Amino acid sequence: MNIICKPLLVVFFSCIIFNAKANDSVAVRLSVEKFVAAFNALLWEPFKKSFTDDASIFFPDWEQAVRKAGKKEIEKTWLEIFPEFKDSANTLQLDITPRDMLIQLYGKTAIVTFHLGSGKKYLARRTLVMIKRKKEWKIAHLHASVLSAADNK
Repeated sequence: MNIICKPLLVVFFSCIIFNAKANDSVAVRLSVEKFVAAFNALLWEPFKKSFTDDASIFFPDWEQAVRKAGKKEIEKTWLEIFPEFKDSANTLQLDITPRDMLIQLYGKTAIVTFHLGSGKKYLARRTLVMIKRKKEWKIAHLHASVLSAADNK
């Protein structure tokens, strides 16, 4: 009996772990899609709820070349860069479309990487470190960088 039960238990628990990882992968992707949709629509409240209170960000611009950390500092920086978040009548149209997304899961931590842009004039890279808190995936760190075609010469 023991000889049969042990392999069955291994298979059973392996299926549970695989299913949990698959569910988390879908949940992470949905959180990223929600974040991008809020960013494209410049909807401040759902956008800022995508981040943990203690999140940190490396912005891609030289003017913001230092790490921004904590809710207050991050909010201040986002609202300086995109004042459109405050003005819903503004006509700025963003088209943030992640390409080549890769989600790597490590327990309650996920690393999400993707590209923005066509790659003809520039290629933007994004890395999101997400953590699962209270069954929600939130951004704990965002790293943004940009490579231009001129950088390649």
